[in-house]
Amino acid sequence: MSAPSILIWTLIYGVLWNVLGWAGNNFILEAGWDAVSAQIAPDFTPPWSPLTHELLSFVSDFVYAFAFVWLFAHAAQKNVAHALALVFVLWVSGAAMTYLAIVNAGFLPLAIAVQTSLLALAIFLVTAPILPMALRKKA
Repeated sequence: MSAPSILIWTLIYGVLWNVLGWAGNNFILEAGWDAVSAQIAPDFTPPWSPLTHELLSFVSDFVYAFAFVWLFAHAAQKNVAHALALVFVLWVSGAAMTYLAIVNAGFLPLAIAVQTSLLALAIFLVTAPILPMALRKKA
């Protein structure tokens, strides 16, 4: 895969993962996030602007997407099984560990952290085969 191709696939996966994550958090996990919002002190104001908050929310999926696409592009095996293994490793080392740290720091209840982390895993596993299947069709 060429550098432009890696960047294009990074954008595709970043957008896809952001949209699916937003949908999952707002529709499937809505009640859990509403409960978390209800527990936040009314006088709490984040130390960053709403725009910064939104940008930070979107960045992580693009970082995961770049890692996935770049590693997949440089792997000896370019099949669905390898893509699934790769996203699982990225999930364990990135999403799952991040949510454990957030829970450990006391910023998020364990239940919603586990649910959100499993949502990320499901999204990763469902979408990972797109890249190897697209490359196979192109070849």
